[in-house]
Amino acid sequence: MRPQQFTTRSLVLCLSLALSLSGCGQEQVAKPEPSATQVELIEADLVDFKYGEAVQKTHFSGTLRALKQSSVQAQVTATATQVQANVGQQVRQGQVLVVLNNQDNAARLAQAQANLAATQAQANQAQLMMQRKKRLLDQGFIAKVEYEQSVVDYQAQQENVAAQRAQVNIAQKANQDGVIKSPMSGVITKRQVEPGQTVAAGQTLFEMIDPDRLELHAQVPVEQQAALTVGNALEYRVQGHPSVFTAKISRVAPLADLSSRQIEFFALPEQHMPSLSIGAFIEGDIIASQGVAGQLIPLDVIRNMDSQPYVWVVRNQKLNKVALTLLNSQPSLNQAVVLGLSNNDRISRINFSDKHLNQAVSITQ
Repeated sequence: MRPQQFTTRSLVLCLSLALSLSGCGQEQVAKPEPSATQVELIEADLVDFKYGEAVQKTHFSGTLRALKQSSVQAQVTATATQVQANVGQQVRQGQVLVVLNNQDNAARLAQAQANLAATQAQANQAQLMMQRKKRLLDQGFIAKVEYEQSVVDYQAQQENVAAQRAQVNIAQKANQDGVIKSPMSGVITKRQVEPGQTVAAGQTLFEMIDPDRLELHAQVPVEQQAALTVGNALEYRVQGHPSVFTAKISRVAPLADLSSRQIEFFALPEQHMPSLSIGAFIEGDIIASQGVAGQLIPLDVIRNMDSQPYVWVVRNQKLNKVALTLLNSQPSLNQAVVLGLSNNDRISRINFSDKHLNQAVSITQ
């Protein structure tokens, strides 16, 4: 009995195992596999473009400086006896800044004036002699050659007077150089002389600016030279100042810098700027006089921007690759103006590969 019972139980176990394996195989065959030819997107992955006009802006950086500035230099070598201006002081044109100890030039001026007076007296005497000999010649008491000699003497004395007068002018100019005056109205920005200091001819004593007339000095790359038109408006910010200011281009350098490949331009502010802004770093954009019209899309959805730009779009429920014509880009606004899209195109924010081209697209919320 025992061997027969063992055989029956073994058959039952084998049949049960076979049925279980058969059931497992049927479940695996019946399970559906996902489609490999469909791309699933959500609404957040897509962007709709619109038609419009964008203002073309060209970024620049530079500094703010005084339009009118000057440096005051000594014309003679002497010792400063009085210094009458300080840094930050407002001065007017013709105001005395420095008085130099100019005794030598004062003595030379006095000597030149004395020589001029003596020469002038001799010229007057020669003139009287010439007139007297003219009367004697008319009366027949002297020969004509004697009168002509007096005329020559008088002319020589006149030349001597002219030479001495020139010497007086030179000495007078040197004496006046001992009193240094402001060449313009403005503010002293640098002082390089102190009382008792001996200064040399040509040495800079003061630097000054006119704080009421400022200009922007900036540069742009050569590739953006089309934006540099006299009269174009620009917006800029001054380092350390929260406001946005405006200006207009007043002049443009005729040549690009050979080392930096930058073109310099200058602009006049339309608002009054405080003098403390002079020398500050500025940054802004040149605004073109005319806008660029086209299709407005985010800049970050464009692929291969530098050579042949394109975007991935959903067109007729399929994924397509569309080449674009880039008209304008504004990185600060993440905006581009392009041409090449169809009316029903929806742009994908996701970048695909060419193997996804023409695949069906399903869009879920």
